[in-house]
Amino acid sequence: MKNLNSVRSLYRAVRFEEERQRDALIADQPLVQETRHFDESTGTTSPMRSKEFAFDYRYFPEPDLSPLEPAVDWVEGVRASLPELPAARRARLASAYGLEASQAAYLATDPDTAAFFEESVALGGGAKDVANWMSGDLAGLLNEDRTILRASKVTPAHLADLVRLLDQQVVGSAGAKAALAAAYRTGDAIEAIVDREGLRQVSDVPALEAIIDRVLAENPGPVEQFRAGKEGALNALIGPIMKETRRAANAQVVRELLRKRLSP
Repeated sequence: MKNLNSVRSLYRAVRFEEERQRDALIADQPLVQETRHFDESTGTTSPMRSKEFAFDYRYFPEPDLSPLEPAVDWVEGVRASLPELPAARRARLASAYGLEASQAAYLATDPDTAAFFEESVALGGGAKDVANWMSGDLAGLLNEDRTILRASKVTPAHLADLVRLLDQQVVGSAGAKAALAAAYRTGDAIEAIVDREGLRQVSDVPALEAIIDRVLAENPGPVEQFRAGKEGALNALIGPIMKETRRAANAQVVRELLRKRLSP
């Protein structure tokens, strides 16, 4: 490429060539080895002369630089001393933990994130669930604060405990989100936050039945709509129940109780 007078020109020329060559390949058009001229005013390149072989460019060794032939042992020693590179880390995380490519890519962005994930899994958190929380809600909290994981108060134990309580249905998804946000602010243990904020799911059937009876009596419209076959009307009944229990009611239990109560 000729007539590259700045780093910006180099960038524009490479971008243009990438698009030109990609379009040519898609259209099954031949690409030739050649010297091209970059036009600063249009941001395009055009052929200058053809170069079919490397010797046409008249390459020759630099006389002031001696050739280097590093010893094989030295090269292998340097290779062995390198940390795990991002591409290798992505492949290992995806293979070892059964993660989606996008999850592995996020976790492999830096060694701290990968180590956080693996420690949380070692503490008992399900790999896919931990990855989802890290790349979802936790990433959102970090982005909002414009900070990084290592600078936050959230630890691998927080996520392991959060996933465990979700699996045990001690908390629901809304309670889990609230608990993580509180842990991010305070650094307190997840279970302590759940107890303090009243985030434990209510699965006590008699207690829920009393609330359900009251909500059904106060909302005759959705009751009739559901009995008439409108499935979506059930959500209009679930909402007030969740609100009355401060979203602590087990939504699955509530749904089952409602269906049972409204069945003919």
